[in-house]
Amino acid sequence: MTSCTGTSSTTTEPHGHLLIAGSTALQPLASAAASLYQKQHPQVHVDVGGGGSIYGLQAVTGQKVNIGNADIYADPAQFPDPDLTDHIVCAIPFTLIVDPAVNVSSLTSQQIIDIFSSGKIRNWQQVGGQNLPIVPVVRPSTSGTRATFRKYIIDGRDENGKLLKADSSATVLDTVAHTPGAIGYLARSVLDSRVKAVAINGKMATLNNIESGQYAFWGYEHMYTLGENNGLIASFLDFMLTPTVQQLAQKMGYIPIASIKLSMHLAPARTVPSLLSFKSEVNIRHEPL
Repeated sequence: MTSCTGTSSTTTEPHGHLLIAGSTALQPLASAAASLYQKQHPQVHVDVGGGGSIYGLQAVTGQKVNIGNADIYADPAQFPDPDLTDHIVCAIPFTLIVDPAVNVSSLTSQQIIDIFSSGKIRNWQQVGGQNLPIVPVVRPSTSGTRATFRKYIIDGRDENGKLLKADSSATVLDTVAHTPGAIGYLARSVLDSRVKAVAINGKMATLNNIESGQYAFWGYEHMYTLGENNGLIASFLDFMLTPTVQQLAQKMGYIPIASIKLSMHLAPARTVPSLLSFKSEVNIRHEPL
């Protein structure tokens, strides 16, 4: 990665250039953290881009970036590099969103499946709303948010709807906000007043609902690297877990690592690993989405 000049073991002040790309759900926090980090370390320049979780994984394994952001665990079959290292930096709730004119506040799991997959529900009137055609907004296959939605909300089914060409949370937000009858999904951290959040089975994307196992649409945010031999990368990853960034994450709609205390009845794959293993290699959850 020629764009990165990491610190040596004898250098006390970080310096160089970091390239980060991938998940657009994690991008707001990564960008905010990068800005804070650069203020503390003026000799460092950090570029943060999007592109989606799959792009982030492809970019870091292809040595195009130093850190690949993802909402999903790397599938060892697709990304077999033994040096690929997972750094979990927070958890993230996702939410369904609709055109603000839609007067439906909650959908059941089966209704969501019938809207996004089977096509049995095509009008908001069928779920207690007004007489208005439903327009499902579907994210591209590079999206980690989409992978989480398919796995935990629609039981792995294929989606049907208005397929977006670019994997961008901002594009989802804008499309749903300006499309009559639209429904989509994105990270709670991206949510704003242009759209309306919709509950799943009567539950919103809150920490309490996630902890109790009553809300399934959430995931961990990962920063992937190739090994841990670069001092600048290690310094930035350490910074992501500092109280400063973790408190910022909470303000932005993410869930700090220390705040997650999940109920024992949840599937082991969704429980939080020991704090000691947050910076370990990809052995936390080998559960490709």
